[in-house]
Amino acid sequence: ARSVAGDVRGAGLVSVGHPLLGAAVELAGGEGVVFTSRLSLASHDWLADYTVNGVVLLAGTAFVELVVRAGDEVGCAVLEDLVLERPLVLPEHGAVQVQVVVEALTE
Repeated sequence: ARSVAGDVRGAGLVSVGHPLLGAAVELAGGEGVVFTSRLSLASHDWLADYTVNGVVLLAGTAFVELVVRAGDEVGCAVLEDLVLERPLVLPEHGAVQVQVVVEALTE
């Protein structure tokens, strides 16, 4: 199959088919998977529902959704803990790139 501009398969990515996660790529050596997406108020206007002091932040539930979906994609059904070190500000114009990395456990 021939790839076209904007087709993530041409870059080795597979589409995840989720509103917040756009694509995934397995790390070399099978050590994990990186999920990536681009979030903006233009493409996800409902994200503007969570505003603090006039600044749009990605809601904590959206972080949970990103992590849970990434886990579902790799067969991990449990989220034990999620720590948010700082808020993710969504700009009024433009977008932010997000990545969720799921790594294989080493014992």
